[in-house]
Amino acid sequence: MRKIKATLAGLLMILLAGLATYAIDNEIKQGAAHFLDEHAEEFASISDTIWSYAELGFQEFKSSEALAKILKIYGFDVKLGVAGMPTAIVASWGSGHPAIGFLGEYDALHELSQKPLSHKEPVLEGAPGHGCGHNILGVTGVLGAIALKNAMEKHGLKGTVKFFGCPAEEAGSGKIFMVAGGLFDGLDAVLDNHPGSSLSTSYGTNSSALISVKVTYSGKTSHAGGAPWLGISALDAANIMGTAVEYLREHIHYSARIHYVILEGGGWANVVPDKVVVQAMVRGSDDRLLNTYQKFLNCVKAGAIATGCTYKVEILEASHQIHANEALARLLYENMKTVGLPEWTNEEQQFAKEIQKNVGSDPIGLPDEIKLTPPPAVFTGGGSSDTGDVSVVAPFVSLTTPCNVKGIGGHNWGIVATGGTGIAHKGLIAGAKILAFTGVDVLTMPEELEKIRAEFGKMILRYPYVSYVPEDFKPVLDMFKEEMARWRPLMEPYYIEQR
Repeated sequence: MRKIKATLAGLLMILLAGLATYAIDNEIKQGAAHFLDEHAEEFASISDTIWSYAELGFQEFKSSEALAKILKIYGFDVKLGVAGMPTAIVASWGSGHPAIGFLGEYDALHELSQKPLSHKEPVLEGAPGHGCGHNILGVTGVLGAIALKNAMEKHGLKGTVKFFGCPAEEAGSGKIFMVAGGLFDGLDAVLDNHPGSSLSTSYGTNSSALISVKVTYSGKTSHAGGAPWLGISALDAANIMGTAVEYLREHIHYSARIHYVILEGGGWANVVPDKVVVQAMVRGSDDRLLNTYQKFLNCVKAGAIATGCTYKVEILEASHQIHANEALARLLYENMKTVGLPEWTNEEQQFAKEIQKNVGSDPIGLPDEIKLTPPPAVFTGGGSSDTGDVSVVAPFVSLTTPCNVKGIGGHNWGIVATGGTGIAHKGLIAGAKILAFTGVDVLTMPEELEKIRAEFGKMILRYPYVSYVPEDFKPVLDMFKEEMARWRPLMEPYYIEQR
């Protein structure tokens, strides 16, 4: 572990030297940039700390406390444990409008433990790791909010700044409960961010809406060899459901997706299984999701009818497509061009290329693109995020920060490795500057704010917000409780405490 700490400390020392240099013709933004450069090492250290905690969804107790603590230090009114989730945060400063929200996440992924090295080497085999960079995401949002507050205080700008710490994005959809609690009501702009392999943003409708469920089939045990006719196989029901889904694929829209896995498939082949649990995800456009989901439920029912089993369907999470605001995205894009990409060292480029070689990708190095992406001409499907629900209740945009190695995809050890290095630190600071600068624009450019509001008003006429979950739906807080309780004491010796 000393080697990990030494590596991270050394990278922090060169962080400031590698930040891009650029001209800013706005005094308020100049002050925000200076503040961020001054505090770069402090916040990079917090990111490393959360990287080492690597807590799964709804179990992010230490990570959320670390963010809540720093927000309090910098003068925010902080509430931890909102919307029925102990690890959810709302931090506020100021009053009135414009009201600007910053989003953050901090949940990790299963079985992705990794040291900050260019070859695969876990800290603890099988332990969680930040394979989607949410350690960076949360801190970038916090730092952007703090920098904007600092600028508002210095220049007498009126308005409200809020940070929303959102648990369980990977599984659990924490934001949908925050939306249901009205926490995003009245915001004029929501600024999101996510680590990636470019400096980019997009507008319009993208991503897939999602409904994730757990299906439990219940049957009757019997001796599989001696008297199988007396049993009712829950496994047969699940297999029939799966077969029906495979035949269904031809008859659903090409943008739809259905995935499923068997979580519990029986104990031993000599006993007819009386309980089988399937986890499934149905994705598609907001226009078609419920229709596809109903067809999936028919497949579930078919398994039960054919075998005589009973069944239960429990919703685990659900979310809308992301509907990003073009006017807000164009403001963000101008600030992306102002800040620019970080200046990568030869050592950082070599580190990235070694990761790329070790995962079987072309050795093309680190992010080198600044992009504004319009919506696709034809929606063909994709991943999902609970930020979609936020985008339907407030004007929304998301910034992709240049923190990852190009060409290796997501949710893998290479993302974890890079997330604990100076590469991620540089992307974090660049992202916080862009978010803070965009916040300044929203506060000081009323004509742009009017465009943002007008566009949002038109969007919600087409996509009025209706939650995909029942009104009494509660967060599944113990989803990963046992798993995290098993790993936490083993991971504690490897924690990197804030410097």
